[in-house]
Amino acid sequence: MPDLKPADLVRSATAATRLLKALANRNRLLILCQLAEQEMRVGHLSQRVRLSPSAMSQHLAVLKRLGIVESRRDSREVHYSLASGPARQVMQALIDSFCRSDTAPPSSNSRSRRRPVPLT
Repeated sequence: MPDLKPADLVRSATAATRLLKALANRNRLLILCQLAEQEMRVGHLSQRVRLSPSAMSQHLAVLKRLGIVESRRDSREVHYSLASGPARQVMQALIDSFCRSDTAPPSSNSRSRRRPVPLT
């Protein structure tokens, strides 16, 4: 662990907490998974994640305020992308761990090979 001063460690922990809170929301995580692949227009992103425009706008506002995503305007359309830095690094780790076919967790409706443990 780096030798940080207590005040610097608190600032780093606070920044990490903000990032992890943003990632802890399923819809925001889905948005970031899409943006990790490529920049997207808001409308296309809404369709891919299946969120209403108002819900998408709220989630993107949170992510932008935290510096996790960046936006650019192209005439009438707004394009979003994943910001560089810690958010991109964390998203890459999540994609490597959970978004490949050999690492994806089993679906909730798949049957387990184990027998259920009886409750006593």
